[in-house]
Amino acid sequence: MRAEHGIDRRHHTVYLTRNTEYHCRDRECVGVRDRSSGAWMRDHPALRARMLGSVCRSGVRNRPEKGLRLLFGGNQLVMTSKLLSSGRPEREDIFAYTSLCRTGVI
Repeated sequence: MRAEHGIDRRHHTVYLTRNTEYHCRDRECVGVRDRSSGAWMRDHPALRARMLGSVCRSGVRNRPEKGLRLLFGGNQLVMTSKLLSSGRPEREDIFAYTSLCRTGVI
């Protein structure tokens, strides 16, 4: 991916669905947060799973697309509700990811 003024080196993306935020680093889910309470979910099946893309009628598209469900593959497949938006996470969120040792062991 190329940004307007050079190579885009961002690694973190947050994907928002109706009830949940999925935080990914290079397509690996590193944090899942409940949108209503703001609590990080330490036992969500998408944690440490790879984001495979979005589900459409013809199959799975490699890129996440607004209005389609995300698909994560790990120990089990996880399909989210429809993707509402995506973007960069807040800087503070990156240091609170469940995958970090200081917040607990997965």
